[in-house]
Amino acid sequence: MKAHVEIKIRIKDLPTGGLHELLREFVRSASDLEFPEAQSEEYQKHHGSSAGFAVMLPRGELPPGAVAIASLDRKHPNSFRVPNIVPRECSSLTLEQYNAIGLAFASDFRAWLKLGPIRGTLEVTGPNRTLEEIIRGEKCRRFFEAWLHSPTLISHPSDLYALDRFICHLFRHRGEVRVYEIESYLIEDRSWNPDTARWAVARIEAGLELLRVNREF
Repeated sequence: MKAHVEIKIRIKDLPTGGLHELLREFVRSASDLEFPEAQSEEYQKHHGSSAGFAVMLPRGELPPGAVAIASLDRKHPNSFRVPNIVPRECSSLTLEQYNAIGLAFASDFRAWLKLGPIRGTLEVTGPNRTLEEIIRGEKCRRFFEAWLHSPTLISHPSDLYALDRFICHLFRHRGEVRVYEIESYLIEDRSWNPDTARWAVARIEAGLELLRVNREF
């Protein structure tokens, strides 16, 4: 399944100037990178914690894009993610363009970390998403696959029971599953009808909500 690439960055020791100083030093490593200071300051102000942009200038047919980098977990201030890539000269990026810019940024940043004085790691997920990445927990994935191999999937009570078992296990282990990607997986990788895939995900989300309410009741 094709999905937007996800990038995680962990820095061992941030420079004195924080993320913005880190990005300034990074963009000095190549002529086709820029650090938009004013936009980064504005982004950080509205975000409420460390955030900024590194602009990837045009490379061949690849359009320029501002790679947003932000701290999304206050408990881990040296860990960052790329929540978005903002087009610079067009209204939107295609999935292929978004991923190409993200992968180019990841390659440049990883190489810079290896050669420079700042130590850290960069992890990329995607853009080709497997079921193992969508449902990370092995037991949870077995429940999901057991439902996928049931004869009628969404019409017979016993097959719905298999789906409900997956939902119950998922409720206890929410961090293991990207529920928002299941619909695309069913459509792209399993050739499901979009309406049927949407119905299945809606049942999963409704089941999770009912279990949450039941726990709090």
